[in-house]
Amino acid sequence: MPYTSLRKVDLSFTSRTIIILILLITFSIFYFTINNEKSSSSMASLISSFTSSSSSVAVNGGRCRLSMKESDNWFCQSDSDWKRRKTLHHIQDKRNRISDSRPLFFQNNWEPTIQCEFERRLGNTGDGGKWVCDIHRFGRNNTKILVYSFGSNGDFSFERAIQEQFPKAEIHTFDLGVYQCPANVCTFHQVRLGNGKNDSSKSFQTIVNDLGHQRREIHLLKVDIEGSEYNLFEEMFRISTDKTTQVMPYVRQILFEIHLPADRSEVSSRRAHQLFELFRVNNYAIFHKEANLYDSQNVFEYGLLHLNRAFFIAPS
Repeated sequence: MPYTSLRKVDLSFTSRTIIILILLITFSIFYFTINNEKSSSSMASLISSFTSSSSSVAVNGGRCRLSMKESDNWFCQSDSDWKRRKTLHHIQDKRNRISDSRPLFFQNNWEPTIQCEFERRLGNTGDGGKWVCDIHRFGRNNTKILVYSFGSNGDFSFERAIQEQFPKAEIHTFDLGVYQCPANVCTFHQVRLGNGKNDSSKSFQTIVNDLGHQRREIHLLKVDIEGSEYNLFEEMFRISTDKTTQVMPYVRQILFEIHLPADRSEVSSRRAHQLFELFRVNNYAIFHKEANLYDSQNVFEYGLLHLNRAFFIAPS
């Protein structure tokens, strides 16, 4: 065979070999890609199934049944962690009323007894904003979110922050002055807040009745009314214990600013003690505390979370 013929045969063989190799490589890439996608999909399904299964086991299997019951379906924790949380609450609760000393009242008394893993601040820094406990638990698409904001002084940063988190929330803002809520954020009500007695004020229950919210859950109750919080809360909880036909709505979180009474005496500070005792009797635990630096001896911010009555029964 001539040299030229051999060369053609060699080139032809080489070409075929290269084509076969390319086809093999292409097939291998295709095979592994498809197989990897199936594997990833299977893994994702497995993870999703495991997560859902774990969540289901946690709630339905009883792993967090105790915490769900004693927190009114707010916290989901193992029994051991929940019992530890409860024990720490009761330890601090016993230390929460130490002194009537006026200058050190908030240093000595009423510290938080529970902690919220995802606590966050909504609204302005400083005045205007409030710390909220694990707000994601309400669910972003919850169409029944109801918020009362008492005292705004024209600052609607808290309401704006709530509306951004929950576009479908129903938010009512109340103030003695005349202001206007931002469009599509809240509904403004001009009203003097108090106990509704011997003046032109409206009590909490009167407002609830006027708005038809007697049987609604109020998810967040923000109160910043410059000293009138005593009358408001005392009247609010009086209704809850009266044997009347009035219905007290369930309030999940109370975010409020408290002012020590203006007369500056140690005797007057006992009213603040009585207010916190009232919260405790009505099943609220403190999750946040901070000083208002405009008057840090006399004005503090608090966050309270409603829990089931069983949580407040000390372990035997």
